[in-house]
Amino acid sequence: MSKRRQCVLITVAVLLIAGVWTWRYVSLNSFYHNLNQKVRYTYSAGEIAPLEANAMDEGYSIRVDGFAILDVPQICSTFSLSETDVTTTADKIAVAYATLFNANSQLPGVNLIDFNLHGIDNYATVDWELVPLMNPVLKDTGNYGISLSPGTEYSVVIPFELFQQYFGADTWKELDSYQFYLCRSTPDGEIDIRCQPSV
Repeated sequence: MSKRRQCVLITVAVLLIAGVWTWRYVSLNSFYHNLNQKVRYTYSAGEIAPLEANAMDEGYSIRVDGFAILDVPQICSTFSLSETDVTTTADKIAVAYATLFNANSQLPGVNLIDFNLHGIDNYATVDWELVPLMNPVLKDTGNYGISLSPGTEYSVVIPFELFQQYFGADTWKELDSYQFYLCRSTPDGEIDIRCQPSV
């Protein structure tokens, strides 16, 4: 086989491999892009946000009434807890004060640990140990869900763990002005509720 023919075959093989790789890259990215096309519903603090996009919460809704970022001593004084009760390893706790509503649902209720808190570049999860301590109705039940009779409402407190290592130094210093959203994912979209009032 001549050197020229060998060079042509190698060039054709490389072009063929590059073409197949490009086609696969484009088709995979297109698939995952379409997979993540969820609708995002955004609400402001004080607005009632329906949770009915999730089949388990049909007729349930939530309103964020207040928001605070606290450290352990503040948690203890605000919720009348001793420092031995609060075993969190978080550097600070973000606390969302909310009201759950049940307009007409006969379904089991809303699980508080299904909520997340997020900002522009991070997510915070619920502090499981603090949920029953801050919500007396859940204390000693082993349950994290709230079930309401149709036509009723109930005030809840949802604590989230904030770790300094996940924030930039400047953001951590200005955490009180950082924009947080209470988030709940549903099969067909995501519900975001701005925790602080708009400025």
